[in-house]
Amino acid sequence: MSQTMVSETDQDFIPVVIDRDERGRVKKGQALNPRGGQDRRLYAMKKKLDDLTPRALNALARLVEDEGNPSVRLNAAIQILDRTLGKPKQSVSLDVTSTSAMHLAALEELSARAKRTIDITPIETPIEQKD
Repeated sequence: MSQTMVSETDQDFIPVVIDRDERGRVKKGQALNPRGGQDRRLYAMKKKLDDLTPRALNALARLVEDEGNPSVRLNAAIQILDRTLGKPKQSVSLDVTSTSAMHLAALEELSARAKRTIDITPIETPIEQKD
């Protein structure tokens, strides 16, 4: 018993065939999610672009060999290197000053404020009587 899971809107997607035993359970070695959680649309798009990849690489190679325009050659070479070796790491210079002393002073100030006593004795004011 096998089951093909394809919705009406997924005509371009590769169907997933799942083999099940006589009790309807998935057979050993079968994957319910063979794309590994990858979005279906992204998976289908990548499958379609697989056919274009060799042509795109050939186009980049032709641009690298183009003697007419040096900026085009440079950009094509950068694109190839970025995709094969990865983009170069950027170095960052960071100067960190210790803020622990300021933090401690702020905590001490908050603590001192909390220790102050506040007089909450009501002040007797004469109540005006209305005639």
